[in-house]
Amino acid sequence: MGSNSHTILIAEDNDVTRQMMAAVLKSAGYDIVEAIDGSQAMQKLKEIKIDVALIDLHMAPEGGFDLANNIIAEGYKCPMILITGDEGSDLLVQTRKYGFVQVLKKPVEPERLKALVDRVIEKIKTA
Repeated sequence: MGSNSHTILIAEDNDVTRQMMAAVLKSAGYDIVEAIDGSQAMQKLKEIKIDVALIDLHMAPEGGFDLANNIIAEGYKCPMILITGDEGSDLLVQTRKYGFVQVLKKPVEPERLKALVDRVIEKIKTA
């Protein structure tokens, strides 16, 4: 267990991106659980208490919005952060609709990643 003892799920099918994000958050003291797709992410949620889920929009076979739907349908309450390189005015509407609390733009910047997760964790602590 890290000093923060909060567990972050990273659901991202790109190995390089996922491993970089895991390394950044591990060095910040978080415990990391990695998943390469939605079904693996759901399995991890069943096994481990996840505090925050980082979810890539474009994963195969199902994307980030499908995974978010499944997480909510199963009754998990962890805040979700969408990871995407997509732009567009409807993206923000979609992220809210599917229950995401934040959007992390690709390419992922380590400092921004850490700051975003720290901020979401702070909200959990004060809720």
